[in-house]
Amino acid sequence: MLTLAHSEKQDATATRKRTFGHHPLVAFVDHGQAGSGEPVASLLRPGNAGFNTAADHIESARLALAQLLKICGWDGRH
Repeated sequence: MLTLAHSEKQDATATRKRTFGHHPLVAFVDHGQAGSGEPVASLLRPGNAGFNTAADHIESARLALAQLLKICGWDGRH
């Protein structure tokens, strides 16, 4: 998914398709077959970011886990 922007002034970068935009990466928590999921972390990446950039996926997972641990009340002292 590419989120288009009107210019570089919105912190967007040029894309492969000669537009400007962002390439967001969102992590969701799945609630089973009946649920639709819930977003727990999001990265607003430059429009020219790659689809399979490992560092971005790792950062997204780290942010999602930190959010879940915060919600569960885990303080990291275990």
